[in-house]
Amino acid sequence: MDLQTQSQKLLNDSPVEEANRYFTKNHFDNLISEELDEAGEGVLYTNKDYHTLKMVDASINGIKSTLAKWASERNDFMHKVEQLKAKNRNSEQHVKHQKLVDEREDQKAKSKEQFMRDNHYQDKKLEHEQTKLRYETMFAELGGKPPVRKRVWVYALSIMFIGAIEWFINFSTFNIKYPEGIAFGATVLVALSIAIASHLHGALLKQRVALFAPHRKKTDKNQVLLVQSIFTLLLLLSLLVVTWNRYDLLAEQMSNVGGGLPSLPGEEPEGGSIMSELLPFVIMNVLVWIVGIAISYFTHDSRPDYQESRRDYDYAKGEFHKVDKRLQEEMERIDAEYEVKLGHLKNALGQAEQEVKDLDNLVARIVSKQQSINSEATRVINEAIERYQSMLTTTAKQKGMTDIKIGPDLKSLDEYHAMTLTVEDEYTEALLK
Repeated sequence: MDLQTQSQKLLNDSPVEEANRYFTKNHFDNLISEELDEAGEGVLYTNKDYHTLKMVDASINGIKSTLAKWASERNDFMHKVEQLKAKNRNSEQHVKHQKLVDEREDQKAKSKEQFMRDNHYQDKKLEHEQTKLRYETMFAELGGKPPVRKRVWVYALSIMFIGAIEWFINFSTFNIKYPEGIAFGATVLVALSIAIASHLHGALLKQRVALFAPHRKKTDKNQVLLVQSIFTLLLLLSLLVVTWNRYDLLAEQMSNVGGGLPSLPGEEPEGGSIMSELLPFVIMNVLVWIVGIAISYFTHDSRPDYQESRRDYDYAKGEFHKVDKRLQEEMERIDAEYEVKLGHLKNALGQAEQEVKDLDNLVARIVSKQQSINSEATRVINEAIERYQSMLTTTAKQKGMTDIKIGPDLKSLDEYHAMTLTVEDEYTEALLK
């Protein structure tokens, strides 16, 4: 018998229906009469489930035998299915296919190992994970506020703007007193000094809480103070140089015009003091420094390393994703290479694979049939048990055997009649093993 025919027979068989022919009233009456007649010393013995011997014979044994027969045929079918599937798995085409699959996985593993070693893959992955953790920790600590976007060109143009202002303010003073080259160099130095000082002072103003937090080391705090002190001194020296040169120039001009301040051609020299002319000049230089502080303040975060952590994370992420993409492309290349080789076997394997799928579908139908049989058997057995239980107690009373005791606990007829003697699905599942 081929598997298709055998599976159809299993699907069409109804072992529960076949056993139902025993569940007749006359059959039950005869068994109950025999059981009551055989009861010795007024006791009717049962098993641990309170099923009497004749009750088991009437409600379970008939179905048990038909279920066992169906289960035996099912096991034979399943065994043949497994044999056929094993034969397909061990066919020449399957062996070649599996060999190519194993070869592909081995090639991918070797290529991956070589690629990761040559491109420092693990180091870049670790760097990516560490910088990500560092940035995300700061991001959470700062309430989800992203770092100030670093616009290098905007900041550079701002510094150049400060330098240009310083040029217009101070170059004329140096150009009158010194040769043009020295005047140019002195103006650039002063402009750079004020720009750098304002940059550091603005950053300190924004980050002072983080830089001088209690958890920071004293050496780190001292380093910040040292750097700020140096560039503050540089600022003061720059302002002193330009102020002194301006003062000296104004004093010389007053001496040349007889004690007054210089005036336009054709006009009388003006009176006044040097300080009245010098003060606006000093204020303009200080204002440039304050503007630089403001620009620096708004382009920095309150955490000195927040922007750096984002920059490091973005760089590490880019480097890792770049090398990871190349790794994935190499894996896809190997897959494509072996896909061509495997393609030649697909036609040969197609028929075998379809046979396996058909077998799996048959097995699924048999399993579904088994579940249906199991549920139906449980229902029919329980109906028979309840029917036999009711007829047994009724017949015993009709025969005047009201004092008879039933089961290991010697239940009375009324107590036995009230008991639940039905079985669960697990009971009938065991019959189908």
